[in-house]
Amino acid sequence: MPEESISTRNIGINLKFPLRSYRRGFFEMNTTTLAAIREDIKILLLTKKGERLINTDIGTNIPILAGQLFEPHDRDVLEEQIGAEVRGALAAWMPYIKLRGLNVYSDVDAPPGYNVQRNQALVLMQYTLENANGMSDSLALNLDNPQ
Repeated sequence: MPEESISTRNIGINLKFPLRSYRRGFFEMNTTTLAAIREDIKILLLTKKGERLINTDIGTNIPILAGQLFEPHDRDVLEEQIGAEVRGALAAWMPYIKLRGLNVYSDVDAPPGYNVQRNQALVLMQYTLENANGMSDSLALNLDNPQ
């Protein structure tokens, strides 16, 4: 059997979450730069500050804000708070990402095609990778009360 060359193998960049068994017990991996960075952003934004024992500064307060979705909230205030968390985390931990747009929606104003339930928020963001020939992508995070 000929040896498989590195150019023909499916090389993973980082883990795809949620973790699932894939191909003989290995975990599924992201295989493109954009998919890997999208996963890194999701992990960064959904990690609560203080959750990582080695570096308690990693993360955002977005999971805490998501826990307040059962309380009455003003969409503009929530968008401002989430926007500040996203911008701060990206500037600190992923400075090569330039945020081009960020919108927060509730169940009453979500764009068509997105299923947002009561007491959830949808965060849509568009970004560009610096020094990557203008590579751009977008991300949709559906936040709900984690309890």
